[in-house]
Amino acid sequence: MTPPEEAGAGTPAARQLLRRLLGDRAAEFTAEVVPGGAGPDWYEVDAGPGAVALRGSSGVAVASALRWYLRSVCGTQITWDAPVPRLPDRLPHTGTTPRTTSPHQHRYHFNVCTFGYTTAYWDWTRWERHIDWMALHGVSTPLAMTGLEAAWQQALLSTGLDDGTARGFLGGPAYLPWNWLASLDGWSGPLPQSWIDAHLDLGRRILDRERALGMRPILQGFSGHVPRELIASRGARSTTLPWWDFEVGMLDPRDPLFEEFGTTLLTEQTRLFGTDHLYAADPFIETTPPVTDPAGLAQVARAVHGVLTAVDERATWVLQAWPFSYRARYWTPERTAAFLDAIPDDGMLILDLWAEHRPVWRRTDGYRKKPWVWCMLHSLGGRPGLYGKLDEIATGPAGAHADARGGSLSGIGASMEAFGSDPVLYELLADVAWQGAVDDVQAWLETWTRARYGRSTPGLLRAWDLLHDSVYASDGPGPPGSVIIGRPTLEGDLRHELPVHLADPPSPDVPPALAEAWELLADEATPQDSAGPLGRDLCDVTAQVLTHAACERQWRAADAALARDTEAFHRAARALLTTIEDLDVLLATRPEHRLDTWLADARGWATTPAEADLYETDARRLLTLWGHTHSKLHDYSGRHWAGLVGTFHLPRWRSWYEHIARALETGNPYRAEEFEASLLAQEERWVTARSGTTAPEADTVPTTLDAVRTLMPRYRVLRGRPR
Repeated sequence: MTPPEEAGAGTPAARQLLRRLLGDRAAEFTAEVVPGGAGPDWYEVDAGPGAVALRGSSGVAVASALRWYLRSVCGTQITWDAPVPRLPDRLPHTGTTPRTTSPHQHRYHFNVCTFGYTTAYWDWTRWERHIDWMALHGVSTPLAMTGLEAAWQQALLSTGLDDGTARGFLGGPAYLPWNWLASLDGWSGPLPQSWIDAHLDLGRRILDRERALGMRPILQGFSGHVPRELIASRGARSTTLPWWDFEVGMLDPRDPLFEEFGTTLLTEQTRLFGTDHLYAADPFIETTPPVTDPAGLAQVARAVHGVLTAVDERATWVLQAWPFSYRARYWTPERTAAFLDAIPDDGMLILDLWAEHRPVWRRTDGYRKKPWVWCMLHSLGGRPGLYGKLDEIATGPAGAHADARGGSLSGIGASMEAFGSDPVLYELLADVAWQGAVDDVQAWLETWTRARYGRSTPGLLRAWDLLHDSVYASDGPGPPGSVIIGRPTLEGDLRHELPVHLADPPSPDVPPALAEAWELLADEATPQDSAGPLGRDLCDVTAQVLTHAACERQWRAADAALARDTEAFHRAARALLTTIEDLDVLLATRPEHRLDTWLADARGWATTPAEADLYETDARRLLTLWGHTHSKLHDYSGRHWAGLVGTFHLPRWRSWYEHIARALETGNPYRAEEFEASLLAQEERWVTARSGTTAPEADTVPTTLDAVRTLMPRYRVLRGRPR
């Protein structure tokens, strides 16, 4: 073993990580980062009688060695919903294991949107825990957006704009990601100075820790989005790009202000945050470029890249490939080729953002041989429901690399818009990141089951086989749509409005495999399991069953209302409301599914009552209306969270029930416009309300297992459909 004084610079950070994760048991492990130049990342484990020695090429590699030892040898693991491993009294001795070397230079994590839908209100304690999780799961190249508003503020002030205009342009905290994506600005703001100052410190702390562990964070580039006041004051050439309910001003790359402001911004960002030479910039993430000829697109690409290299000659532009799919009609092969070919191959890294479902690499000739990353998008907006593609994650990246069109593959990653669901996907992805592929998913699930629950029984293994073959073998873009988070309507067939996010159609039928897995998990669970991972999985499977039940009851109520069958309507609609109430009670048994945590985290950043109210409104609006009252994005980020279901979604469906019931009683027609107006006003009142969703007293909340056993007799599945 290398003497401590000769160990790599990341060794102290790796040792500190062990102490955070293992407490006193960290003394039974040693950590060593071995300097090794620019070769591929590797780790190895030597579990002897003295201690378990973890060695690797970086702090991330050492943490990954720990993860391997915990799961493969000790039968335990650390996940975001189970942060404390179950270590045996005596650590097993394995001798020295073969060295594991990752085939992927880049192991990416995050999506720009994640910094709104999930991490918007995280403090250092929560970030520290997640950075440790990233290290354990091999993340080498995380996106880093926290605190960058400080660089923007200073760059805007340097142009002569006043502070109010600068902070007004930035908008509200949860909406900052869409400012960075050039999709909106000025929404739900202005951003308080206290937020900017505190998040400058937080952002630096995050970057310091990530770099200490050997990660190379991706910071922000510049794509031309600036305040319209700045455009007007300079008389700059520009265009206005629409995105859903919003519009932004985009500088013409030929205008001198493009390079002037871009270099000012990135110089200030580097001064405040340093750089690892990776920069995310997406000039047209979901908008149509204002040029049609390939030469014009090449000019835009060269301008974006030129700003980066003017500040950092080693800059690599990190581009999301989402537009090539989202606006596929526009991005013809000729336009795509012109845009990509304008940049040197070593000057760009491309993220194939939804490779597990809608890969772009195949139809872009492997991104014209530029390095690219195979990404699992998985969760759009944090939508509820079990969902994933285990088999595709297990072998998709290796298949892409073996394909002649995908040979420039240089990484794998998770690009989820929201984070915290379906942990099985992220555990599998981490193994693929180190091993290249997992050929036998069923065998992998046996190891997963033992590590997750501390035991591996026939019932648990059968449950995961069933989940693997059903919700985790989906062909669609997402889980079945939730009627519960859909906005009620009295238009047309009286069925709910689907949010704009991509999901499978709502379904009234519980898949038989899901129903059997539900029964098996409930049979296997003990009271001690309720607060642990088995309780979490049992809660999530039960919630999925209730989602199908709610769909069946809402459709039945709508059909009865259309037939003017009063008795059948009351019966079905009351059953729907009961199902939504049951879901809220169930969700309250798990800390992962609580609105009060989200709101408390938001208000916790405030230094004044006015700031607290701004942050809470921000937090409430993002999950519900998203934008203005009539926003087309409403419910995009709807969640199955206790408190949100009970105080927002349930009252909406009660209003729907009451309007129809009155019309049936009086013989009047259903007044769709009147109902919509009252419903929108009801939604706005909820958004501007203040925290009445405090956590219930602990002794009033049942355990997850007790809640499930109470619910199961009400939702027994017969022939694939709840009664």
